[in-house]
Amino acid sequence: MKFNRDVITPFLGAVFIVVALSGILMFFHLLDDYTNVVHEFSGLTFAFFAILHIVTHWKSIENYGRKKRLFLPGIVILFVSVSWIVIGRIKGNLERKLLEQMVQSPVCYSFKTLNIDYTRADSTLRHHSIMIKDTLQSIQEISIANKKSPEYIIKLIYQQP
Repeated sequence: MKFNRDVITPFLGAVFIVVALSGILMFFHLLDDYTNVVHEFSGLTFAFFAILHIVTHWKSIENYGRKKRLFLPGIVILFVSVSWIVIGRIKGNLERKLLEQMVQSPVCYSFKTLNIDYTRADSTLRHHSIMIKDTLQSIQEISIANKKSPEYIIKLIYQQP
């Protein structure tokens, strides 16, 4: 199957710019609500055009492969990628840990930390048939008792007027 280089390469370049910029914004946590979705979908688009680009330039890539010009960059990229994964696993995901602690802490403390008015949150949850027995219950306990996910309860609390 023959693909047009004049179409694929500009699209690959344009999508690369979007992936790179959204990745930089994500790294610095700027516009987090938007960049994650843009980065994920443009990343899939980038992968699609990268595959098409490889298919259209296969002869050149084969030449690089025969001359072993891809070996060193491949090893370096593999080493760096594995190092980031290991460092990330050792360091852990701070945001996830904080969210887990907030979900497991009594709501009197988690609401205070999150600057949520308990009375308004209780009213919002009651409106959605979710009951809080007392302020020492955690969001996790409330979610189990009411057969709702902790994420759903948190969304409801944050959507209150």
